[in-house]
Amino acid sequence: MMLTRKSGAALVGSGRGASARSVVVRAQAQEPTSSRRQMLGFAGLAAGLLVGANQSAHAIGIELIDDKSKKLDYNNNIADQARDVDLDNNLRTGRTQARADKQFVVSRVAENKKRIETDVKGYIDSKAWYFATQELRRQLGNMSLDMNTLVAASSDKKQGAALKKDFFTAVDNMDFAIKKKDQAKALKYQEESVAKLGEFIAFAT
Repeated sequence: MMLTRKSGAALVGSGRGASARSVVVRAQAQEPTSSRRQMLGFAGLAAGLLVGANQSAHAIGIELIDDKSKKLDYNNNIADQARDVDLDNNLRTGRTQARADKQFVVSRVAENKKRIETDVKGYIDSKAWYFATQELRRQLGNMSLDMNTLVAASSDKKQGAALKKDFFTAVDNMDFAIKKKDQAKALKYQEESVAKLGEFIAFAT
């Protein structure tokens, strides 16, 4: 069979098209392989960095401490008391221990007075009403129980209870003034609260 020039050109053209298509297919098939190689390369780099970090790290010796040398009472410690349900709840929670020392209780109340005198007043001065309320709440948290402890230890419980009532009346007025954002009244009752608490501390000591 004889091939004409036109038919030969057509065959050559068709051959070139097939070759081009095959090149495109191969390139597309090789893309995932190159991506896997990149991921493997990154993994190898990360592993190398970890190995280098481990080699540069220095081991630190652990110091062993023998608590037996401290002569601790393992039959009567704080952790066991907290878990002993047969004990009184005040003893388990530490309330009894916290109020056993009168001077320690007085020092706590004195610290509350100092913060009402400085921190609470500072917030009222700057009209930071939210922070004034929160700081007042923090100082009043255990104050009533501490004041009850001091009243119980005093010789005149009636007078002690009256002084405590006067203090909390002034505090209630100050708290209400803070809620109303009345700076003048809040400062007035803040000063009165500090004075009443000072009278109570003087009575208790």
